[in-house]
Amino acid sequence: MESTIARPRPIQATTSSRFAGAGNVFQKELREWFRTRRFLVTAVLTSLMLGAVPLVVFLHQGGLHDGRVDSGYRGVMNAWVALTLTLGAYLIVALTMSIIVKEEDGGTAQWIFTKPVSRSGYVLAKYAANVVAVVLGAVVIPSLVLLALTGATQSGGIQSWTAVVQTMGFASLHAAIVVGLVVGLSGLFRSSAPIAGIAIGMGFVPLFFNDLVPQQLTNLFPVEIGNIASQAVRGDHLAPWQPVVCGIALLAVSLAFACYRIERRQLQ
Repeated sequence: MESTIARPRPIQATTSSRFAGAGNVFQKELREWFRTRRFLVTAVLTSLMLGAVPLVVFLHQGGLHDGRVDSGYRGVMNAWVALTLTLGAYLIVALTMSIIVKEEDGGTAQWIFTKPVSRSGYVLAKYAANVVAVVLGAVVIPSLVLLALTGATQSGGIQSWTAVVQTMGFASLHAAIVVGLVVGLSGLFRSSAPIAGIAIGMGFVPLFFNDLVPQQLTNLFPVEIGNIASQAVRGDHLAPWQPVVCGIALLAVSLAFACYRIERRQLQ
């Protein structure tokens, strides 16, 4: 009687194997924000920047003498949007421009890829961890500080929480797009200087060419999400939506490009 030897079945590639090790990379990257106190510094600096706005309005309106003021609310809300989507965006670029290239230069990426970690999972995990830290530290916490001070200094308090939630959502989306753009550029460059230059420069393009090109073209830049956020905080009709749609498309393309490039990049 002939004995039969069971042959091992070939291992089928699973969807999870495409992102092997992503959870560990995510945890490591997120812990790095707190271990180096980067999160604390980010939250404190942006909170001081935004928190100063309602306090300045309060003092300017004679609040120390008369108590809570009944004017300046719209100016505070507009300043919230402007600062979050301009200076806040530049801070985000400065904080995240080296999240990939620094590990490649230092040899950390080469060591990580000797482990069971997929490169696409590595890219997406680093992106997700930095988005979580950036949105919390540079958008949510500073915004809550501004709103608390606004409610305490304005006699009418917060006029519309729906508008506040919408505005915070647009600001968080813009922050996620900025981080995604940085990650996408990291797949193209191995130096943080061009990454920062291009990411910040895209925020200035609409300002430079606003009078030279049709509004339809400048609306293609994600920084124009600030216009919709300003409309939201005023309770106006939200339009146009091109910056949001183009921003989401840019985010998807940036992440896909970064995964493609890192998968094929020869690390030294």
